[in-house]
Amino acid sequence: MRKRLKIFALHTTRRTLPATGGDMINEARFLTALSRFADVYYNGQLFQPGVPGYGLEDREIVVPQGGYDLYYVRNNPELFVQLPSPKIVMAYPYVEEVFRAADAVVVTTEAWERGLTPYSDENMFTRPMRDWYGDDVVAPKRVINIKQTIDPYFLEEPSRARLIEARAKTTGAKAIGFFGRIDSNTFPYMFVRAYKRIIKELPQVKFVVGGTVRIPLDPTIVKTTRIAYEKMPAMVKACVATATDEGNDAAFLGSGKVLDSMACGVPVIAYKTLTRTEQLGDYYPLYYENEEECCQRIREVIHDPDIVAEARRQMDIRKRHFLPDARAAALQATLEELVELRGGGLS
Repeated sequence: MRKRLKIFALHTTRRTLPATGGDMINEARFLTALSRFADVYYNGQLFQPGVPGYGLEDREIVVPQGGYDLYYVRNNPELFVQLPSPKIVMAYPYVEEVFRAADAVVVTTEAWERGLTPYSDENMFTRPMRDWYGDDVVAPKRVINIKQTIDPYFLEEPSRARLIEARAKTTGAKAIGFFGRIDSNTFPYMFVRAYKRIIKELPQVKFVVGGTVRIPLDPTIVKTTRIAYEKMPAMVKACVATATDEGNDAAFLGSGKVLDSMACGVPVIAYKTLTRTEQLGDYYPLYYENEEECCQRIREVIHDPDIVAEARRQMDIRKRHFLPDARAAALQATLEELVELRGGGLS
């Protein structure tokens, strides 16, 4: 009988994994998928999905010298280079010595993987990544696309009280939501231009944003107070649709916003990039590539129940690829093979 992998995990210098930002949330979701087939020890403590705080206590970080089959650390170069192999790391931020030491780097989309293999001016997938990586990158030994994982919590129906509270935050309007990190690299500027046009004919529509706001917002936008993670499913469900990231990052990064909407069954008005089609599929009906198309997608969300129903149907199909069990099934063989190749063995 093959044993379960024993994996050490750490995110930067965080001793625990609070759900206070997109990176930590995505990390916890990934570790939840790994926990389906491995015993994951975050900062040396067993990571327990479904337990408050994942069962983690605030303890001193100690560099492990052995005892694990695989080591996964994100954005802690000093600790990472001290670890034994096999070890893997998130492919950003780029640190040359980390890329040289890693047995594999992990990414969350096919476009990101293709941009690194190879990283060159001739590779069209590399170009949007220049601001992240600069002119040159040490070729990774291996790139693993882990994709992203849905939190099953978002599949549950929120309480009536939380839905009422969420609808109050959206002012009771036909809300289109955008929740999470809000900065110039992620903000949907094209969508906002379309929204400002469309509210002249559809004044009941409101664009509602919530999260860490790092840029000035147009006065037509409704800004909510910070939303606790446990209240996010209700906030998404209070919307008639959600918007997605635009900009360079959207060309190669996945989006937790899309997965949250997918889990909640709330249509996404999606700026079309390769990363969005990887998440939503090629034939999803609510893509836009320019301002005029975005105006039309907003109209359809409000006035066309058939298109809304088709969007929900396709999201329901696509979400199955991102559930923890599906991600575990896709990753298990790859990680077990990596361990075996590095001499760890599985018996």
